[in-house]
Parts: sequence; C-alpha cells; structure tokens
Amino acid sequence: MKAGRYGVVTLEGRHRYSADRANAGREVVVGLRALEVEVLDSSGKRLATHPRTYGQASTNGEDPSMRLAPLRDKPASWPNSRVRDALPDPLREWLDRRDGQTRDEAPRTLKRVDGESGWANAAEAVLSILESTGGADRAGVALLAAGLAEGVAGIEYDDDRPDLSEYDIAFTADVGVRGGGR
Repeated sequence: MKAGRYGVVTLEGRHRYSADRANAGREVVVGLRALEVEVLDSSGKRLATHPRTYGQASTNGEDPSMRLAPLRDKPASWPNSRVRDALPDPLREWLDRRDGQTRDEAPRTLKRVDGESGWANAAEAVLSILESTGGADRAGVALLAAGLAEGVAGIEYDDDRPDLSEYDIAFTADVGVRGGGR
C-alpha cells in the first residue's frame, strides 16, 4: 500500500494506522492478522504494529509516538496534536500550563524514552515523575520507564522513615567555620 501524506495507511476505507511520517507517500507492506496490523517498509523493516480494529465505524489506530517527531519540529502544533490527546489528563494539563521551552522538551523526552522503553512506559514514567517531583526531568523519566519496561516494581518505603532533622541542623547552621584561614 502507499502511505498517505502524513504516513498513515487506511484499510477498508475507514481504519487508519501509522506507518511513520518519514514514509509519507511511500510504498509500505501491510500485514493483516486476526489481532494486529503490522506495517513494514519496502526492505522489510518493521515500522509499527497496531491492534487491529474491525467494524463499519471509522477508527484511528495511529500510534501517538509516531507523531512525536513532527511535534518536535512544529511545537506550536501542541494544542491540536495527537500526542497531547493521548496523554493522561494530569500530564496534559501540566504541559498546557508550561512555557514554550518546557513544553518543547516534553516531546524530545517522550521520543527518546519511547524509543527505548515504549510509549505506555514513557507516558507513565513522565506522569509518575511529575507527581512525585513536580517536574519531569529527562534522566528520571528514562530511568523509571526502563524499569517499567523491564517489569521492575517500584521501591516501597516503610512508613517509619528515619528522622533526619539532626542533619538539617548540622548542614544548615552557620558554625562559624570559613575554610582556608590564613
């Protein structure tokens, strides 16, 4: 089949699947199976695998991760992007309130982490880091998403946390020592 101008193939005239925008207008190989649709480039390299949809109603099985690269190149398209629509509400709302630079970093982080750990793990990691720290740093997201992809459970801490107030006092009090006396 020939992918459309946005890198999407349409089956049975109503079911849409991503083939990656880099393949827009190119011939791709589409493998139909009972439960999935596999899209390959002309050399046989897998571009995407999607759950197969059935029925008379139009469906859109586009993978939001396939839209990350165009979003990176055109960050002003954020309000109308499929990526925005695919994110959990708290994450979407947080990104909507961010300045342009912070919002521009999110697709870069998602694209990198998606490539390493998958879309679902990337989105869950960003949301989890956001909820625990109030931000979404790239290293933390990558580490958590990698753990999720490997099936590593999060660390559970006891409710009885140690009292670290003595350290707070020791490291914040001005004890009069000014290093390097002459």
